[in-house]
Amino acid sequence: MRRLVYVLLITLAASLTACATSVNDPNDPGGPNDPDPGGNRPTAAQVLAMSDDFDFSFMPGEDIADVEWDIEIDYDTTEFQAVFDYYDAALISAGFTQTDIETEGDEIEADYSNAATGVDVEIEVSIDDGNVEVDMDIDDFTGPFPAGFSLTEFGSLDVPIYGGANVVDVEWDFNFDHPSTSVQDVFDYYDGQLQDLGWTQVEIDDGDDDEMEAEYEREGVRLELEVEDNSEVELEFNKLRFY
Repeated sequence: MRRLVYVLLITLAASLTACATSVNDPNDPGGPNDPDPGGNRPTAAQVLAMSDDFDFSFMPGEDIADVEWDIEIDYDTTEFQAVFDYYDAALISAGFTQTDIETEGDEIEADYSNAATGVDVEIEVSIDDGNVEVDMDIDDFTGPFPAGFSLTEFGSLDVPIYGGANVVDVEWDFNFDHPSTSVQDVFDYYDGQLQDLGWTQVEIDDGDDDEMEAEYEREGVRLELEVEDNSEVELEFNKLRFY
């Protein structure tokens, strides 16, 4: 009887282990779909250092609308006031004027405007999971639109990197519309541009006429392209180190 109970307990433990393993995201490191099983993923700091190579251009001759550009940078520090002061000084030095500021607890939000370029920036500096997170947004930009943009540069804004702490994570998201162009034509342009820039398409979902998605890889970094209704384009580095 004891031997039977022992065998049953071992079987149950093995079953529970298998179940626990099965609920993990298959894309997680070590999972069956891990695109980089060797663990040679670039750090966030390395990706930022390569950002000058990530130069993209708008589809020429097309309407551009509803532009939203967003970058989040996490630093391994809790000195949120020092980080905010750094970005405040950098923006003012770049020709921006602070138009509003709110402080509550360990969070500071401020708005800036550059009259010469028409670029308005909203910045939020806060503590998130023990790190300082800087969230910088450009919304409702109406032009004139620059010929190109990159991971850290749009218009007159070249995002500075705080030197008093290490960068531990980056998340970049850029949205805009080409309302007078078809989803297929818009996707083909940006897909071709990305591949010309050295990005390798590793996955594509084109089963829906109103939406096309693809993933790309370059130097261990992943990028997502999505084009959907009204030819809304989204380019996204979604947490650069999560692959």
